[in-house]
Amino acid sequence: MKVKISIIEDVLAIIKIDGEFSIFDDEFDLFAKEIAAYTKMGIYRFIIDLSNVTYVDSSGIGIIIRLATGAMKKDTRACVICDQPNVLKVFQVSNVDKIIKFIDSVEDGFKFFEKTTDFHRKVDL
Repeated sequence: MKVKISIIEDVLAIIKIDGEFSIFDDEFDLFAKEIAAYTKMGIYRFIIDLSNVTYVDSSGIGIIIRLATGAMKKDTRACVICDQPNVLKVFQVSNVDKIIKFIDSVEDGFKFFEKTTDFHRKVDL
């Protein structure tokens, strides 16, 4: 699992995950703690790019659920980029696809947050 996180204007986190999103990865615990720290800082808008994830287990889905429920408590949603059929199937079987917003790109995520919240991007990626 390889993770890259970018924070935009202290209100939005873009999380790109490559590889296997699993509790069995050495980086998983560190990633989970980092995500918890961001939510404690008040960041609850997330764009999660899973387009290069080849496998996700229930622990990975659990992190997505925590991000999505935290976002819902703040009247927004977590956005997920994913076109991997095997990963999408896990979202559908677990009904997580009902509480997240699927998007096609990071730019689509920016547009979603600009329309639904007071977030106004000042930087271009």
